[in-house]
Amino acid sequence: MERTQLLDHARSGLQWQRESLAHLEQQLNDSFCDAAEQIASASKVVTTGLGKSGFIARKMAATLTSVHIPGVYLHPVDALHGDLGMLRPSDVLIAFSKSGETAEIVHLTKLVLELGMTVISISSRQTTTMGSIATIELVAPCVHEYDQHNILPTTSTTQALILADLLSVAAAHQTGDLVERLQRSHPQGGIGSALLRTVEQVMHGGDALPRVGTSASVSDAVEVLSQTALGIVCVMDDAGALEGILTDGDVRRLVATSEGLMAMPVRAVMTSQPVVVSAADTLHAALQLMERRDRQIGAVPVMFGERCVGVVRVHDIVRAQW
Repeated sequence: MERTQLLDHARSGLQWQRESLAHLEQQLNDSFCDAAEQIASASKVVTTGLGKSGFIARKMAATLTSVHIPGVYLHPVDALHGDLGMLRPSDVLIAFSKSGETAEIVHLTKLVLELGMTVISISSRQTTTMGSIATIELVAPCVHEYDQHNILPTTSTTQALILADLLSVAAAHQTGDLVERLQRSHPQGGIGSALLRTVEQVMHGGDALPRVGTSASVSDAVEVLSQTALGIVCVMDDAGALEGILTDGDVRRLVATSEGLMAMPVRAVMTSQPVVVSAADTLHAALQLMERRDRQIGAVPVMFGERCVGVVRVHDIVRAQW
């Protein structure tokens, strides 16, 4: 296959994925809500699947466990040779099968239903044996697999994974504060750094805090901006209260519109009610505040009560999670 053909085929694959996602969105209904509620209230969530569906099932079990919903993967063959003993009526089984006709999965589903458990089926088709006997049937539709012969599970596994993730997050929201749960389950790594470390731990404070007094000129503020290279200077009174800020971007905009800028008092051009964060805020909370807006903020003042005690940049937060 020529390179142009390879690229054309890859683009077709992306188009099939987009179409499948559109169909998945249309599939979301009360059955999805029912499934999320059953997962949230289960004593244990057991996921199962064979082949590539098994990997999706394993991933969902791990995701649920990370938000303190006990999740475990059960191999369908092992289940039929003794591991059914781990199941209880208060558990929920989530069965993954692209076709919905995998013999081992269908057999396991029937046995689990006899135990009085709730069964949620996830397949790529509307009418399947597995779905017809399950308590709740969900469909992760697949327009076309990536390969030319429409055989290799690719689009279908992506769709199943997306639906599994949507269910996991929906169930987590049913059971309480998602951030609090992640704080307890991720003490290390990037997630742990973002959720457990505070702004105070990474901010530029003390002598490193870029500041000028309320009587300073723009020239004084620009000098501090140049010396500290943090992109922000805080205008503060003698008690440490924040009066406003001046940023590199402010200076660039003002240079083009204001004559005699450098001699102006900084109070005349500063932003008097800037966005601020608390020293006790988590890095995650600070990053969300700075990024989730029409214009992202590169640096903000850090407050401790009524006093400005530092500044923190998006770069500082991101670097702290490496």
